[in-house]
Amino acid sequence: MESPKKFKTAVLGGTFAHLHKGHKEFLQRGLSISERLVIGVTSDKFAKKIKNQKSTLRLRSGREFKARIQNSELFESFIIRKKNVEDYLNQNAKDRYEIVKIDDMFGTTLDENFRADAIVVSGETLNGAKIINIKRKEKRLPPFEIIVQTPVFAEDRKLISSFRIRKGEIDRGGRLFIKPPWYKDTLFITEELRQKLKKPQGELLKRIKVGDLQKMVVAVGDETVKFFNSLGFTSDISVVDFKVARKNVYTSFRELGFSKTPEFFKVQNPPGTLTPELFSIFKNSFNNNTKPRLIFIEGEEDLSVLPAVLAAPLGWTIYYGQPGTGIVKILVDEKNKAKIHEIVASFNTRGY
Repeated sequence: MESPKKFKTAVLGGTFAHLHKGHKEFLQRGLSISERLVIGVTSDKFAKKIKNQKSTLRLRSGREFKARIQNSELFESFIIRKKNVEDYLNQNAKDRYEIVKIDDMFGTTLDENFRADAIVVSGETLNGAKIINIKRKEKRLPPFEIIVQTPVFAEDRKLISSFRIRKGEIDRGGRLFIKPPWYKDTLFITEELRQKLKKPQGELLKRIKVGDLQKMVVAVGDETVKFFNSLGFTSDISVVDFKVARKNVYTSFRELGFSKTPEFFKVQNPPGTLTPELFSIFKNSFNNNTKPRLIFIEGEEDLSVLPAVLAAPLGWTIYYGQPGTGIVKILVDEKNKAKIHEIVASFNTRGY
């Protein structure tokens, strides 16, 4: 028999963007202590304000990734965020919750007709709950009992957050897309994977025009980079090795259509491998991308599409050449990152 709930009504609030494990445990905590849970979901205007405030704090602390990597379209609308919460709660608490739209931190908590006994918060929003109680006392309303939810950590023992999901570091369950050992040990392709990767890993384009290209683009392969440059489009990140079909063809960046050499990085990556240096260079390129960058690979760039997808924030696009057929386009989204993660996880940690 289920134990009685401590509170008749509890309240909590949040943006609930990219509904993740932390959100779910937060909601479950509210349900576990109350008979009825009132959930404040931030309006689009309020959510944008919160996101901008957090971005400012990250910039001040040196932890923000550059503005060009941010894509406002990736921040889910109120309608989507509300539906995701509903879909989750309807699995086991269909008749025990109510969702309200909130335009500020107070929501309905200062309304004289609003009845609740407790407020559930994270450590990050604890001060907000204290302010709400101060305001309630000023209005001669009883204060809420404050319940602080235990933090929920990702695989790397850092907090799970919507920001980290959009940044492309983790999935909604807190799994890292790039495993820590991959920054230490070289990975070797298997014959089975070699055959699998001969097939396009995204959408095969027969034609492409400059109008089809947007910002936040990685171009992998000398011919792809050269073609984009011929259109007058410079990718944010270009990856080359001066080879075509594993044969030395080019000897300078100018031959690839660069009028001047972009910010330039060199990395070792022997054929059939993914080196720790390759994962690191992509991670650093996305974290510090303020102007076009060129990664020159001594060895072979064919497999560099994989760490590019894993390191990229959501919303980026990776292009690479499919020999004799066209150019492959991979949109960096949660689904494609998960797919590429499984491929890389199948590489050998030892050579043949």
